[in-house]
Amino acid sequence: MARKKWGLARTFPLMLVGAIVVGGVAVGVTSYMKRAGLLAASTAEVRPETLVGEPCPVLTRQEYEARGAKAKQGFTTNDIRYERRYGHVDCSVIAAEKGGTEFIPVCQFSGPSVLTVATAKGTFYFAPGTGKPATVMTRDGVPSCVLAANFKG
Repeated sequence: MARKKWGLARTFPLMLVGAIVVGGVAVGVTSYMKRAGLLAASTAEVRPETLVGEPCPVLTRQEYEARGAKAKQGFTTNDIRYERRYGHVDCSVIAAEKGGTEFIPVCQFSGPSVLTVATAKGTFYFAPGTGKPATVMTRDGVPSCVLAANFKG
């Protein structure tokens, strides 16, 4: 029985598959490292340890509907819809407690008066008050609001 020689015609497909696998792994590792680096930089800029304050007053849907002044300026980021009555906003992300590349969306408001936050888990209503800075962090689709911000408008 004659053995076939391992010439270029037989080895080229194996070399091609090997190169594709190595390239895919390199791209995956590089992407992960870049994302982790950007997340760490964003967390350092936001400084979540300083975003401590009293919880924002929470409204029910009925209380919000009964108010005369409603949120009128809206935007969507990270699949979350935010609406505010007044002021400016700065959104970013911080590293989640789980580590890795998991993140928590954070939006800081200069003085929103009222806020609505709509996620896949529902719509949430907050009334921080006019001229009071507020920060909304959304963990697992549930926002929390505190009367504090490192706003850089």
